[in-house]
Amino acid sequence: MRAKRNSIFITTICAVYILSLLVFIISLAAEYKQGAFNSQNRFNSITRDLSRISKNYAPQSKKFYDEFLASLGNISDIAGLQIKYGEELIFSYPGKMSEFEKINSSLVKIYSTTVFTENGIPLSLTSSIYLLKPVSIFYKGRIAFIVVIIATLATAAYLAFFIKNGTFPKESETDDLEQTEYPEIESYDDFSEEKEEEQNNEENTSEANEETSETIIEQEEAPQEQQEEDVLAFLNSEPEKEADSQPEHSEDKNEASAEEEPSGLFCPSTGFGWEQYMLTRLDSELIRSASSDQDLSLFTIKIKDIDWDSECGKEISKTILEKVKFNDLVFNYKEDGASAIFQNQNTDKSLVIAGDLHTEITSVLSKYNEQHFVGIGISSRTLRLISATRLANESEEALNRADADSPIIAFRVNPERYKDFLASESFQEETTSSEQKEKASAETKQEE
Repeated sequence: MRAKRNSIFITTICAVYILSLLVFIISLAAEYKQGAFNSQNRFNSITRDLSRISKNYAPQSKKFYDEFLASLGNISDIAGLQIKYGEELIFSYPGKMSEFEKINSSLVKIYSTTVFTENGIPLSLTSSIYLLKPVSIFYKGRIAFIVVIIATLATAAYLAFFIKNGTFPKESETDDLEQTEYPEIESYDDFSEEKEEEQNNEENTSEANEETSETIIEQEEAPQEQQEEDVLAFLNSEPEKEADSQPEHSEDKNEASAEEEPSGLFCPSTGFGWEQYMLTRLDSELIRSASSDQDLSLFTIKIKDIDWDSECGKEISKTILEKVKFNDLVFNYKEDGASAIFQNQNTDKSLVIAGDLHTEITSVLSKYNEQHFVGIGISSRTLRLISATRLANESEEALNRADADSPIIAFRVNPERYKDFLASESFQEETTSSEQKEKASAETKQEE
């Protein structure tokens, strides 16, 4: 009875293990099979929401981002999502481009489409959607793990119960139960005859083995010599392989040293964009603001001798990011400053924003008992067609004029005078070019 009960228990536990594994695999396979249909519907829903939101709100506006994020809902089935407004990337999940480019798996399907806004600029949508969500794998795996743990604990309790009570069948008992039939005792004559036959067979096999052993020894001598020659050849060839491998290692080292450059779009210490990307982004923002007839302001902020890796520096960088609201519009400025682009803000509004920002930065400095000069230089587009380099120079020049008495300086421009200035410059260029042409023609005539 005990042996039968043990076999039933063992069979039950093995069945639980196998069933839990099969249910786990089959449920994942069924969801993966349904994933292609679900992912297509999910992408179509995202495309419809993006088209609807782009018609109601201008891309890159706060309302546009809020409405689009609200329409996404639960993003556990989305591996990556990017939106480009023309050629400019305005939305990315994950935030780093390197992480988005690494998304390449059999569990993910990539879709892309283009939606046109009211002004005719295309919105390019690229989305990577899970065919099998990691959350589903986690929850189904957790259920299977819990079932296996319960079965294992039940097995341990079953063994402990029998060991404690001393009722678990021993090996001697099981052997006695299995030996229900006993062998018959043979006679001495039969035993002696079988023994003589075995001795004769052993003698015949020993003679045959002696004859074959001689031929085997002769055949083995030649392979041993070949093995010795192969070993010598291998030992002689090893230095050549090592010599050949050394240039490869040196090339790998050179390639690794060449690739040791800052990666990503944002600085890890401040969270701002890299300084070399500022003019490119400012050019694109100036083009966008000019096409929509909006203003734009550039802040050049200097916090003298600030350590961005300290607690005070981290809190100040967080304060600047919260003020600008978009971390792709803030960039490093030298070692102790930042450049911030404020969309649709004229000079007067920028002065108010700069005053609030200066107050917040100084309060953070006083909180950590640090004293650093905080200066802000402002320059606005002011309905001008201006390049990013010129606007940045105006903002930097305004910052250079800031001091302890006037920490905030704005570069205010008269648009009419600026137009006259550009017209005079173009006129001077035309006159100089015409004079040069006349001189060149006169010289050619003299030579003739």
